[in-house]
Amino acid sequence: MNAESLFLQSINITLIGMSVVFIFLVLLVGMMKVLGKTVQIMEVYFPQTIPGSDDTSFIAVAIAAAKKFQGK
Repeated sequence: MNAESLFLQSINITLIGMSVVFIFLVLLVGMMKVLGKTVQIMEVYFPQTIPGSDDTSFIAVAIAAAKKFQGK
């Protein structure tokens, strides 16, 4: 094995590795977009409700705690 052969093998391995990572990342982004669309579609049939979201007492307690923490 000479230096030129080793150099070409290292370039080959590097390009294969970078291609595999790039393809994986493209697939990952594609799957995330598909999952986002799926969740948006499911939100129509299964809406998320927050219990007690119309109660403003939680907001008042959070504001009072933040002011006390800041020392005001």
